[in-house]
Amino acid sequence: MRRRPTLLRPPFRPPFRSAPFRHLTAASVLRRSELADHVKAVTEELHEDVLMPLNTRLLGPLERRPFTEGIPLPFVLLLGNHSSGKSSFINYFLGRSVQATGVAPTDDGFTVIAPGNEDADRDGPSFIGDPGLGFSPLRVFGPQFMSHFHLKVRSDLRAQDLLLVDSPGMIDSPTILGASSSAADRSTAERGYDFLRATRWLAEHADVILLFFDPDKPGTTGETLECLTTSLAGMEHKLHIVMNKVDQFKHIHDFARAYGSLCWNLSKVIPRKDLPRIYTMYLPPEALGKASGQMAQASSADAAASSLSHALAELSGARDEVLHAVRGAPERRVDNLVTRTHDATATLRMHAVVLEEARRAYVALRLRYLVLSSALLSSGPLAAYYTWHVTASMPHTAAAAAAAAVALVASGVRAHVSLSRTHTQLTSASGLDAIFEKLHMTEVGERDEFVLSLWRRVKPQLQSALATIDLAASPALTPTELTSLDQILQQTIPDLRRLTSAHAPVAATAAAAAAQRATGKAPRLTPPDTQSRSPQ
Repeated sequence: MRRRPTLLRPPFRPPFRSAPFRHLTAASVLRRSELADHVKAVTEELHEDVLMPLNTRLLGPLERRPFTEGIPLPFVLLLGNHSSGKSSFINYFLGRSVQATGVAPTDDGFTVIAPGNEDADRDGPSFIGDPGLGFSPLRVFGPQFMSHFHLKVRSDLRAQDLLLVDSPGMIDSPTILGASSSAADRSTAERGYDFLRATRWLAEHADVILLFFDPDKPGTTGETLECLTTSLAGMEHKLHIVMNKVDQFKHIHDFARAYGSLCWNLSKVIPRKDLPRIYTMYLPPEALGKASGQMAQASSADAAASSLSHALAELSGARDEVLHAVRGAPERRVDNLVTRTHDATATLRMHAVVLEEARRAYVALRLRYLVLSSALLSSGPLAAYYTWHVTASMPHTAAAAAAAAVALVASGVRAHVSLSRTHTQLTSASGLDAIFEKLHMTEVGERDEFVLSLWRRVKPQLQSALATIDLAASPALTPTELTSLDQILQQTIPDLRRLTSAHAPVAATAAAAAAQRATGKAPRLTPPDTQSRSPQ
């Protein structure tokens, strides 16, 4: 009789919620919308059934909220210097005037622009406080940030299936802090809230990121470069760098000088030989709006007289590529869901294994001292009994008992001091670094930048967790839990990648089977109308 494979059933697994998986027929094909819905269903189950329970138990680095409370629509984040054309691009893309435009800074906060049946505005506290909209974690940045966060719902937009998030223009301003202060301190002092960390949260959840530069300030704004290195680190797969307003150049050497200046400034903060692609584009004059009609005509005349006029068609092609990237945000969201799940799993696994190694080292030392203390405790009565039996002298017996007691107390003090020193060492930054390097010796030796960057993100949260719990009292990582994380990373995520890239029924079957192994239950990956009947 053929033995059925044993499914992994973690002890923290909740009851079954989804229907049993049934194999796809050879003729079934997932449509794009169905693919997005069912990849979302799988990633939700992985987060809710495996990642979040373990994250809560180990005080992990993941957001402590249900995965289903995510942002309901794909969204595009627009960043850049003030007067770089972010608001004009938004108005052009949406087909109506939504954001104010101008040379001077026109907006001092973040604005979420969403499609709706009628125009409506909501302020930050009410908008962020609504968990159904997915921005509730931004409350941690405080009331000052929430007062600079707004929602605009607008009707008759060209894009009905995504959100646009406009950001305040980045500028350099005098600050009361010294040069040695951190980027977060300078950001908080200049704006009243941690702009860089808030931008990091939005960038992590965005599906497409546009970073705008303009010819007047081609990458020389310090806050923009700081945002690029701090808030956008690791976001290269969805980041598009745009040099806007290139139709303002009258001569080719002006364009070359500004483009070279931007590349030079980016090379100082991007530690790679090859710089990312920079989209050089401009908006058509008619897109500047009726209120700027004269400026639009002047810009059109300048463009016609410019020595770059013969290249405007090619620059229009670059603009079309940027528009295509923005319109592709709904499709990218499927890939981003898988990427987000992979990132969350890898982050939680690193947090868990380093914490477990520190706990094991501390508990092993504590056990050794406990055994030694028990031996000394039992040796006192034995020494007194032996002395009395040999000498039959009460003073000698008392002296032997006292000596044993002194040895026990001295051993206890030594154990306490040693355990306290060991706990401090294990939970320090250098101690955690040593544990990380021990567990990831191969990756450290090969300078695996993914693992190293992951550790730089995990370590602060791990230190915060260890500041609130004792190593001896920290929960242990069970082999079953570690196997669950490894199966997600090694089987479920690759199968989901194949599913999203090929849309193949075989890949869907493999992804469902891998997710079933990781969660102990069978996610419903296939739409009801494409599922075949199970054999009787």
